[in-house]
Amino acid sequence: MWDEGLQAVIFVSGFGEHWGLMQLWPLILVPLAVLPWILQGKQSFSHPALQGLPADPLSVWLERSWKVAVSLLILALSMALTGPYLKSQMIEKVGRGAHVMIVLDRSASMNEPFVKKGDAQARLPKMQVARNVLKTLVQQGQDDLMGMVTFSTSPILAAPLGTDREFVQAALDATEAGGMGFTAVARGLGMALDYFADQPVTGARAIVLVSDGGAHLDGKTQDMLRAMVMRQQASLYWIYLRSENGVSLKQSLGEDENIDAYPEYALHEYFQTLNVPYHMYEAENPEAVMAAVSDISKLKNKPTRYLEPVSRQDLSQYAYVMAWLATAVLLGLTGLELKRWQK
Repeated sequence: MWDEGLQAVIFVSGFGEHWGLMQLWPLILVPLAVLPWILQGKQSFSHPALQGLPADPLSVWLERSWKVAVSLLILALSMALTGPYLKSQMIEKVGRGAHVMIVLDRSASMNEPFVKKGDAQARLPKMQVARNVLKTLVQQGQDDLMGMVTFSTSPILAAPLGTDREFVQAALDATEAGGMGFTAVARGLGMALDYFADQPVTGARAIVLVSDGGAHLDGKTQDMLRAMVMRQQASLYWIYLRSENGVSLKQSLGEDENIDAYPEYALHEYFQTLNVPYHMYEAENPEAVMAAVSDISKLKNKPTRYLEPVSRQDLSQYAYVMAWLATAVLLGLTGLELKRWQK
């Protein structure tokens, strides 16, 4: 005996990977579909010369239509009761966009404003500005695969790479708690690159780093990060949220200045040696951050292929429609039936 609490799935000639049945017991009703072809059920009339009447092709076809309708009604109801469905599956789609991993700095310095004096917009915390602008980036990328990693002293996966926009938006909302700790850029970038490892290269790949500072990377870390970036074929975009007293990356250092004193500049120079497309956007106010995100949206607007999950679909409704159509045919044929002999 089949347990109705368990889901029963039937595999039929290769199609079982795509569809199944919720329960099997209604299939015992299928043989009843042959009954109209076995049982005659003809109404008899008391008339002595019926055998002498000529054959009526229309009546023959009406009788066959009746039997077909009854058989279809039984089959349709049997299939509807089994609960047929299409399984959840992944459908490949083609669009314009990229595979984007956002790497967001959550160190304590991100709680500070761009400038300490000026208008209200400029005095907003850099984290708040970055969060609002990144939400716009997420909303614009309709065909993008997006994910997010946050980092301070250690990296945290906030949203895995995928098509779920709401997941990434919720991860951005979670940054309202504020930042703490130091700036471990290499760890954040490494975790983001790891999420490209299991993904097929079906479009442009981009790492969007949003940070206000840099970090000193030793030689081993630099070599490891360079190998990961080149292996994953990912472009790098750095939105540098420059503080009021921060160094400008657009200007070259003097000959007497030590680059080790400027970790942001050292990181910028290292990124230029990665042998992958790299763009740096220096933002000194919220408007510059928005302009950088708009530019990134254009740069990553390339053809891409991605897999979109499709939830399980119930097919029993189609079986019920077939049953209603068969019932309508039977009701029409019933109206044509001769109930009594005309004298």
